[in-house]
Amino acid sequence: MEKRQRDTCDLTDGSPSEALLAFAVPLILSNLFQQFYNIIDSLIVGNCLGAHALAAVGSAGTVTAVLVQLASGLALGASVVIAQYFGAGKREKIQVCMTTIALFSLAVGILLTGVTQIFAEEILLVIRTPGEIMRDSMAYLTIYFWGSGAIFLYNALNAVFIALGDSRTPLYFLIIAFFLNVAGDLFFILVCSMGVGGGALATTLSQVICTALAFLVLEHKMRCLGMGKGERLFDRTEFARMMRIAVPAALQQSVVSLGNVCVQTVTNGFGPAVMAGCTAANKAVNLASTVPINWGNALSGYVGQNMGAGKVERIGQGVKSSLWITGGLAALMAGALEWIPEEIIGWFVEGEQVSEVIQVGASYLRAVSWFLIPFSGYMVIKSVFKGVGDMGWFVGLTLSSLGIRVLCAFLLTPVVGVSMLWWSVAIGWSVATGLTVAYYFTGRWKTSKIA
Repeated sequence: MEKRQRDTCDLTDGSPSEALLAFAVPLILSNLFQQFYNIIDSLIVGNCLGAHALAAVGSAGTVTAVLVQLASGLALGASVVIAQYFGAGKREKIQVCMTTIALFSLAVGILLTGVTQIFAEEILLVIRTPGEIMRDSMAYLTIYFWGSGAIFLYNALNAVFIALGDSRTPLYFLIIAFFLNVAGDLFFILVCSMGVGGGALATTLSQVICTALAFLVLEHKMRCLGMGKGERLFDRTEFARMMRIAVPAALQQSVVSLGNVCVQTVTNGFGPAVMAGCTAANKAVNLASTVPINWGNALSGYVGQNMGAGKVERIGQGVKSSLWITGGLAALMAGALEWIPEEIIGWFVEGEQVSEVIQVGASYLRAVSWFLIPFSGYMVIKSVFKGVGDMGWFVGLTLSSLGIRVLCAFLLTPVVGVSMLWWSVAIGWSVATGLTVAYYFTGRWKTSKIA
């Protein structure tokens, strides 16, 4: 089925469903571990420090998500280009692409660290963070952003692993990060009594350690593949090629996160109990979304390699298999969110206003649960456009979902009430799914190719 060499995987031959399954499962597990260590932060903070502390993490978390999405968007350009080079057999191009995107990502991360340390309070004021949680939100935000350089560099290195068809090595890093983060949470919050800042510090340190490990392992892999040190560390031609994908993706993902910040602004107006309930519900929804999102990421690598190899017919086969698998799994997860939402939200918080927090979070989960099925199709099909480099539609479809959600939250929440915060998510997913399917069947994406 697969031709493997030093943990790389050729996705251009064999059964599409088997190739995708072998490639996607480690990606899904990787993101699950990432979700788990984010959830552990919320569980420890909510249960040990109370609902106000959880609300502070939720408020700061919408801002930190902008950083993460920007980093992954920049890395996307490298992933698409390197996957197409790998599929086309142009391995001499891969090393210079890796060093180019790594240097650029590290520089951007360091710059953002300085900016956020200066303007953290102003950012939190803009999103209307309540005064009673401002101090905790500030502590979480500033400490988290100490690791901006590591976050950007790790995403760049991770993109290279994925483009080469190696989805197992990033899984090992996330497992390490998970255990480091849990140990750090317990130590900094319970032993050192650092409050929510301890949770941020645990996450930052685990990210720095895994970034260093990723760099060492990838350098070794490149040598084993015969890709020694190139003539240049930074290639302007390859940089421009990657930025054709990276800039729209980074802007799109940053705008998505900024849109979430806008929604958080509306949420903050309802007080700490609603904020904590929505934070807990978002954690659960993010966990349930792990399969379609990461299967879509795997499909992008599959599409990129097959596009580079000129095997466009295999893309449709991979899409059909992906829709059946992710749709079935989404239905199972939707059932869990529908039937036991109170229990799920109850995992996240104890202390003041617990009953109100659980009521808010359970209503959120019941509203969006079954919409996970069309969402899975949306993520799968949209990933095809990313894999071939059709960034205009990839970005446009994502922003359409976001725009509808933000408009509903701002315009309809004052009329309908707090429930519009979660119904806006379901409406945005549904409209974007319809547009995505319609464009896919036009076949225009087949004419796109970057490398």
